[in-house]
Amino acid sequence: MNSRVAIASGASALSIFVLAASARAQTPPPDWYPPPYLAHVSIHAAPSAELSVRPANGSAPVAHCIEYCDFWTLPGRYTLYSVDHSTGERKDLSLRIKQSSRFEFEPGDDSARNAGLALGIGGSAAIVTGFILILPAALSSMCEGDCSTAGEREAAGIGVGFLLAGAIATPIGWTMFVHNRPRLKLVEASALTPDDTSQVRVGVVSLGAGGLGFGASGKF
Repeated sequence: MNSRVAIASGASALSIFVLAASARAQTPPPDWYPPPYLAHVSIHAAPSAELSVRPANGSAPVAHCIEYCDFWTLPGRYTLYSVDHSTGERKDLSLRIKQSSRFEFEPGDDSARNAGLALGIGGSAAIVTGFILILPAALSSMCEGDCSTAGEREAAGIGVGFLLAGAIATPIGWTMFVHNRPRLKLVEASALTPDDTSQVRVGVVSLGAGGLGFGASGKF
């Protein structure tokens, strides 16, 4: 009787061990993450613009088009290269794709950007010069009876003019510089919602070894 109880107890312990090991085997490792979903991206540009979108690591392009790009790709960091065939200008800027999005490519105006840069730097220099010219008269006015000379007062008047000119030119210049840079304007972004839980997406993706392939992802 005791031997049967011992055998039954041993069998139960063995079964529990096997089930526990099986359960542990089905648990994903701590470094495992579900693959990201493909994002649908469209970029609209001028009719003369040729666009190429490449992963940040420099592998094969995921899109190459003129005026309008429409493609599927994995979320991540990319670089957009553009060539304007009407002017010959070449530009590139970073693009981070987080979800399906629509963009408008604005190449900017290099002439206005350079003019804004010059105006911003010149205005900032005028402000510094104005302070330097005003400083001697300001320090002299602190002594008893105002010790400033005619030359210091004249220089202070010129310094005030520099300050006013710089205060006007500086914000105008830096605003021109910033608003005329090439950029991607986000028109629309769409994230996955509970209504999108049952879907399959297929698209062309970079394989990272100089080639392209089809990628697919699904959620049910």
